[in-house]
Amino acid sequence: MEDMQLEDITIEQFKEEIYPYYIEMFPEEERKSIREIKRAYKKGYVRIIKIVYQSQMVGFMTINRVRENGYIVLDYLAILKQYRNQQFGTKALKLLFKEEKESKGIFIEIEKIGLGKNEKENMERQKRKNFYENVGFRELNFDLFLFDVIYTPLLFSNLQCEEKVVMDEILDIYEAIMGKGNTKRNCKIIKKI
Repeated sequence: MEDMQLEDITIEQFKEEIYPYYIEMFPEEERKSIREIKRAYKKGYVRIIKIVYQSQMVGFMTINRVRENGYIVLDYLAILKQYRNQQFGTKALKLLFKEEKESKGIFIEIEKIGLGKNEKENMERQKRKNFYENVGFRELNFDLFLFDVIYTPLLFSNLQCEEKVVMDEILDIYEAIMGKGNTKRNCKIIKKI
């Protein structure tokens, strides 16, 4: 897969090339509005990436950051249906790890396993968690309550840091993207027992 590349694209390219896939692939409750994405993009907090293999778009991702070489939040990662189960997601993340080796690490939230509306959804959540753990992410020792959904946070870390330090910086990213009041109202850290 040496022919795979991560290409940064503009918000205009996102709207034209990727937004229809974004609407199709992510449930409404998980999507940010194009206005929110555009606002964060213009502030320099969002990087929009097209995943390309042999000159064809196979997927996309967006990452958020507020500090140079700080932590990154992998906000969205999607591989187009016809390219799934062919290692494109794994290869794209490995390229991202390589590109972002100067950052402190990459943080994601996945919906908590066991809280899905049915067994099929819980199996999908487990599959997603396994995927991220197989490429090097590890589960953190707390959950997040974000906009009425409980998430399990995972981290791919380039250095050893206390989880509180990681979460403080992640909260800074949330505040920059969503606003301080919105973050305070809609984001709670839940300690695991």
